[in-house]
Amino acid sequence: IMFWGCMSAAGTGELLFIEGNMDSIMHCTFLKQNMMPSLQKLGRTAVLQHDNDPKHTTNMTIALLRKVQVK
Repeated sequence: IMFWGCMSAAGTGELLFIEGNMDSIMHCTFLKQNMMPSLQKLGRTAVLQHDNDPKHTTNMTIALLRKVQVK
């Protein structure tokens, strides 16, 4: 089981548990469905911290983060 969460000076966003393996497509879908609502709730710009897992560094993920203006 993996988990994902976010926090800022304005409070906390979602804390979600993920079962199974995640590929790049699932990762991008997850970010759109979960990260973006949390960012809107917190009303902040964001810096996404992640490791060099291949799904985090694909062209698809990088393009999505640029599109939604997340550093």
